[in-house]
Amino acid sequence: MRQAAALWVVRLDDASCSEADRAAFEAWRGESFEHEAAYEREAAVWARLDRVRALRPGQQRPDADLLAAAEPRRPPATRSHWARGLAVSAAIALIVAGSVSFGTSTAYATAIGERRVVVLGDNSRIELNTDSKVVVRFKRGVREVRLVKGEALFQAAPDARPFLVKAADAVIAADGVTEVAVRLRSDGAIVTVKKGAVDVDPVRADARKDLRLPAGVAAVYDSHGARSRVVSEAEIDRSLAWRQGAIALDGQSLEQAVAEFNRYNHQQIRIADPSIADLRLAGYFQTTEPTGFVVAVTSAFPVRASEGTDGAIRLSRRS
Repeated sequence: MRQAAALWVVRLDDASCSEADRAAFEAWRGESFEHEAAYEREAAVWARLDRVRALRPGQQRPDADLLAAAEPRRPPATRSHWARGLAVSAAIALIVAGSVSFGTSTAYATAIGERRVVVLGDNSRIELNTDSKVVVRFKRGVREVRLVKGEALFQAAPDARPFLVKAADAVIAADGVTEVAVRLRSDGAIVTVKKGAVDVDPVRADARKDLRLPAGVAAVYDSHGARSRVVSEAEIDRSLAWRQGAIALDGQSLEQAVAEFNRYNHQQIRIADPSIADLRLAGYFQTTEPTGFVVAVTSAFPVRASEGTDGAIRLSRRS
């Protein structure tokens, strides 16, 4: 399985990789979690090899965050088939043999509108929402993940080593088998525990240590401190509807709903008339279909939509 995963890593990194190749890869990866885990491990090794190439003398030093990232560089398009074959063989040998040590820091990211599942070497899982990034670092005796931006669901697998999530100047420590969602905000984060329990140490925001959060509890921590509350299973499921590519609204304002849709789409929605901002909405909508949401709003309320010169959808009260 390792060699098959390594072959896919190298093939996908080749400039000649076709859409058919990518479709075949997605089919292979979707066959089992074992395939997905094997690919992620080999991709991490390949990415670290690529970062070493990026640090050759005479080249500009890459961004510090991306020293741990998995952004593959395309090989030159003019490389001959013979030379590319040798490179592929050598790359697979290095990946599968694991003969070069680079440490264990790797970054994973998603673009706007994209979701991604990452299976770590200990079988823990990270589900990344739109426009998100994490840096994973397995140090001696500690499994550490830093949420750099966006939102993610962390599923910590059983292990003797603690599983720590660092987000917005706080440390979230998972206790045993845990599922916890973390969403960054402008000056803090929201932590929602779906399964198990976590200890939150909001270093900057609150002098208290180890705020204990069991399953069914959500907490907000920011410059004003830390506040927690009990949340229902249905509310947790709605907050995690993005895992199925959906936005679940249950009484949110139009302003809140628009802000949520704008996270997932390049085409933005603007509220041109403040008098409609407090309209309340409910329902499930596809994250990447803002026009469907706009149709629903304009059908249910006295609201009209128009497209501005910048391509944004503008909402105003219908007279």
